[in-house]
Amino acid sequence: MKPNVTVIIPIFESENYLRTCLQSLLAQTYSNFEVLIIEDPPYDRAREIIEAFNDKRIIHLRNSDRKGRYTSRNIGVHQARGKYIFFTDDDCVVSKDWIDQGIKSFLNEDCVGVEGKTIYVSETYEPTFSDHVVRSEGKQFMTCNIAYTKSLMEHIGCFDERYKTNGDRDFGLRAIKFGNIHFNSNMTVYHQQIVMTPKSFIREGKRIRNRVLLYKKLGERISFLWRIVYPRNLLQLLCPPLVFVALFRSEFRSKADFDLLPFSYIMLLTERLTLWATCAQERVFLI
Repeated sequence: MKPNVTVIIPIFESENYLRTCLQSLLAQTYSNFEVLIIEDPPYDRAREIIEAFNDKRIIHLRNSDRKGRYTSRNIGVHQARGKYIFFTDDDCVVSKDWIDQGIKSFLNEDCVGVEGKTIYVSETYEPTFSDHVVRSEGKQFMTCNIAYTKSLMEHIGCFDERYKTNGDRDFGLRAIKFGNIHFNSNMTVYHQQIVMTPKSFIREGKRIRNRVLLYKKLGERISFLWRIVYPRNLLQLLCPPLVFVALFRSEFRSKADFDLLPFSYIMLLTERLTLWATCAQERVFLI
């Protein structure tokens, strides 16, 4: 029987999270679906984990070289057999009726997409400075918890592969020009905890590149003050002692939090240099 739903999960070095993600998917109240997993090298134990489930609904594809998550998602869209395409990530756990809730919205609402609620760790968890927090209550269009009709995705050209992050937001902003993206708070995803290392923390600064692309392509101005991107971060860069103001907030509670603090200024400098380099490349004036 042809699946009505295709769930697409791009993976890369995911062996620490993938099993829990797949367990939640295979426990769904909705059964007529397939799971497309597209893996980037270098490969880890993902294949072993997938094969242990011995479930024919899971299809595992491997890229011959590093493609990136948005290219992998596009490969999944082209391979998908389902009418509806649901997206989540390997470090997420979906609610038991996740697909059911999405299908209910597609059938009862006039929409081309359905966005769910993303909760970081749990409803009661309080993140600290070292947490890489991913959460949403709508209007974010994040691919950890969203679904679209396959026909829409093919019609407007899938994900823009120039993005490293925010390509899901780019697609969502393009998609709403063709119809409503309904928010269903009962379509829930729990994002597993991600604790940043100094290396990954500094790498966060490079994400600003994607804000430049969103501004140039779609006029997106989130966290802008006139043409200043992330003004608070720029202020901390110009006045380094302001970095230590964070110590007076309650988010410093573990060794991992304090370990990151010395790298804060390096992250801010990386962020601004990345911004200016991208602006020069894209011929955009932002500060």
